[in-house]
Amino acid sequence: MEKQILQVGEFQSAFGIESPNNPKMLTKKRAALRQSLLQEEVDELKNAKNILDVADAITDCMYILIGTAHEYGMADRMVMLFDEVHRSNMSKFDENGKAVFRKDGKVLKPDTYTPPKLQPILDRDWTVYKENEILEEIAHIEKKNTEKKIQKKISSNLNIIDRALFWLYDKVESRLNKRVEVVFPATIHDKIVVKVYGKTHEI
Repeated sequence: MEKQILQVGEFQSAFGIESPNNPKMLTKKRAALRQSLLQEEVDELKNAKNILDVADAITDCMYILIGTAHEYGMADRMVMLFDEVHRSNMSKFDENGKAVFRKDGKVLKPDTYTPPKLQPILDRDWTVYKENEILEEIAHIEKKNTEKKIQKKISSNLNIIDRALFWLYDKVESRLNKRVEVVFPATIHDKIVVKVYGKTHEI
């Protein structure tokens, strides 16, 4: 889930959609928009004609929900929130280890049920992690180390010729990355700017 949260966060940032550092309520207008966007996709799921339509609607629902979490300033703790809700849901087995269902199939809450404790997760101050340059640098180093391990593992499974080509491709890509810079728009009205060898191109 962490990867998907970061991907949606990239989208939000690219289009100038605010994501506060800490949980807070949206304006009524913004909250209504998020609800409307989600309802559109829920309706698409309801009216799906085939499995492709279902896959598209479910994925769009997830994308919008994660984006909504970003706007409410709680995306960085969604994994913890999800884990706590899961723990709570798994307590819906009764004392005999059985689940009790409502007529429509919904799992009912027995006496063994314990509600999710979400408030401590929402109250936790994460700015010390977000605004810490040392931790950011450590995360960057760890990312590079992980990428190297993955490349090494891929390379070890290749024959000599493919290994040489893999090495060459990696060097070429690294060289291009240093000379090609993509600047994403700060607002929805700005253009994407690509700098190639110092020359600027607008897309």
